[in-house]
Amino acid sequence: MGDQSQISATVSLATKERLDRFTESHGLKKNFVVEQALLYFMESRRELPDEALVPTRLVLADAAFDKVVRLLRNPPPPSDALVELMRGRGR
Repeated sequence: MGDQSQISATVSLATKERLDRFTESHGLKKNFVVEQALLYFMESRRELPDEALVPTRLVLADAAFDKVVRLLRNPPPPSDALVELMRGRGR
């Protein structure tokens, strides 16, 4: 165990409970899951531009929120460009 080091982090109770349930249900060690998650996170931050990462929390004005709700309930049809992109023929 000479090549290992212990770290400490404070997480919400909800996150800890989710980690506990996840590791238990998948038969994994918490150390393994945390290390893999950190490695994936750091690699994605290295490879992706900052604008590719969506914040986990968005704050919208009431009018903007109402517009999002309307669009989710009644989405517009896809544009021709989107259809082509999804078929693999986009740029």
